[in-house]
Amino acid sequence: MPTAAKRRAAFKALHEKGRAFLMPNPFDIGTARILDGLRFDALATSSAGYAWTQGVKDAEGLITRDDALGHAADIIAATSVPINGDLENGFGDSPDDVVATVKGAIEVGLAGCSIEDYSTDPKHPYYDLELAVERIKAAVDVKNRLAPDFVLTARSEGPVQTPYELDETIKRLNAFAQAGADCVYAPELKDKEQITAVLARVSAPMNILAGRKNFHLTRKELGDMGVARVSIGSGLARLAYRAFIAAAQDMKDGGTFGCFDRTETMPEGIPDFESFMKARP
Repeated sequence: MPTAAKRRAAFKALHEKGRAFLMPNPFDIGTARILDGLRFDALATSSAGYAWTQGVKDAEGLITRDDALGHAADIIAATSVPINGDLENGFGDSPDDVVATVKGAIEVGLAGCSIEDYSTDPKHPYYDLELAVERIKAAVDVKNRLAPDFVLTARSEGPVQTPYELDETIKRLNAFAQAGADCVYAPELKDKEQITAVLARVSAPMNILAGRKNFHLTRKELGDMGVARVSIGSGLARLAYRAFIAAAQDMKDGGTFGCFDRTETMPEGIPDFESFMKARP
């Protein structure tokens, strides 16, 4: 397996404007082995995907820092490519909380991580800009001391539906970039016009979330626009869980078992998932 330092260097090198490299998100060791076997350049954990494997909802404080980092360590051990950690808001409000999370991320061997400005407080869901920037500055400081090529992604979680909201998102992304973030990310961006507007006003490498309904831009289109990285978030986990529910519902309500025929009718060229699983030496 490559060393953590080599994975960090490889991951940082991928973040070129216009490259639009694809970074899908496994949600357990098995799905990580599959995606690694399919030879993606990098992978990322999914806070939602992992939370669902534990039977809990995402972003409600039910997954701890130790849980998330332990999960990340499992994914790293099962793969050979750089792994980015979806580490929510850093598992705490203060800059010190974020420092502890980024330090832990580096220690377990992650090549990068994302930190959100979402507070989990329903009455005040997003950190004030000043505190949000302080949190990113603290994260940048610790990663520069411990592993300068660790890729820190700063996320602006707010809505972008109105011109004012879009301007506020751009303001935050620029502030995070000026604070030293290596990559910026606004998950609510999905329309071509919005993405183009943000790319024109934010110079840092940008991640776009493609694993969602009604997202029809291609990797080539995103690359031509100037996007550096494309992630899938919880998209693959949602597909897997919905297919599971649909099959279970067929059995329960219809009393038939034709749902299992679907496993035998995959398109030609799709490898058997079991071929990626670890076997006896």
